[in-house]
Amino acid sequence: MAPGGIKSVGWLVFFALAATAGAVQATRQPRVLQRDIDHGKDTVDFDYFVYTMTWPGTFCEEKRCTKEPNYFTVHGLWPNYENGKWPAFCNSSYPFNVDEIEDILPTMNKIWPDVLSSHNGNWLWSHEWSKHGTCAKPVLNGEHEYFSKALALYDVLNPTEVFIQNGIVPSNEKTYDLDTVLNVLVTSFGHTFQVSCQESGEDLFQIEYCLQKDFQGRSCGSQLNGNCKKEIRIPA
Repeated sequence: MAPGGIKSVGWLVFFALAATAGAVQATRQPRVLQRDIDHGKDTVDFDYFVYTMTWPGTFCEEKRCTKEPNYFTVHGLWPNYENGKWPAFCNSSYPFNVDEIEDILPTMNKIWPDVLSSHNGNWLWSHEWSKHGTCAKPVLNGEHEYFSKALALYDVLNPTEVFIQNGIVPSNEKTYDLDTVLNVLVTSFGHTFQVSCQESGEDLFQIEYCLQKDFQGRSCGSQLNGNCKKEIRIPA
């Protein structure tokens, strides 16, 4: 069983998360839609968040990894614009400081790990904060609030247990009908996500959830399947 398993499903999870006052609150992979970058703004009037989880078994097929968790891990929490662009690197005067998240480091290391052998120290967290976290103001103010919110979202959006409960388990040989996988996700989370694949569309890679600024689910404004074939694997 993966850490931080699903506690509830459907739209209710978003309302519950948004209503909880004080809730605890990877280099970014290219998306299907190329988008420009808006630099140099401390406070950005962005439109919504994209919360992305990666399946390490697929990510590590094309890269050298030091570890390979058997559950979905956090890739990032990214402010986005409706027009398909996103802000980036909004406050160079606020560099990443690991001391600010010292109390949540055990959870960070478990569900938001940097698995690449080419990275040292806190490279992934520093990158995600500098590129995306500094643009989340005024919704999320400061490093601790940004990372804590991403951890809280994991508790209600992690699909690992949902898949297991529906007989969709990691395997290097078995394949699953894409429509079945999508239906499981829709039943659990509503039409709030888009999936993407690697290995010519054969292996599930990432799930991107679209969230309003109050962290309720919303449509991603595109089809659920980004580039996956009709039969996919979840590599073990």
